[in-house]
Amino acid sequence: MDADADLGERMVSLHGVIARLRRECPWDRVQTHSSLAPYAVDEVTELVEALQAADDARAGDPHGAATAIEDLVEELGDVLLQVLMNAAIGEQAGTFTLAEVLATVEAKMLRRHPHVFERDPAAPEPSDAELSAQWEAIKAAEREARAKRIAAREAQTG
Repeated sequence: MDADADLGERMVSLHGVIARLRRECPWDRVQTHSSLAPYAVDEVTELVEALQAADDARAGDPHGAATAIEDLVEELGDVLLQVLMNAAIGEQAGTFTLAEVLATVEAKMLRRHPHVFERDPAAPEPSDAELSAQWEAIKAAEREARAKRIAAREAQTG
């Protein structure tokens, strides 16, 4: 089986596990976005520590690197669990789906990296200064689009 197929199967399987927990586990069933927020903060903090430890271990201790990488993989999984639990809550409420989360982040990465996805392969790579200017322009456009969405929403409910 190729890596993409394995990835897809694992994501679908884990999505099913989370959906079942939301249906059948008394603790998971009653969680909300707000009740999960402190756990998300804790998991991201632990991920930051694991990221630093992995870099430190890789730079100086090859034996410690394996343990640090195992810890990093576990912490990445814990953060992914937070994403999947919140997506399951959204799916059950009918407000959004995991597919929408994935599509949104994919679109964001494509939009924020025109130097990768839209660049003529024959053209030179942009300089750091050009990338920085591009980033600022993209972020400004995203902020403006968000402000317009908020204003439109407020106009509809106002």
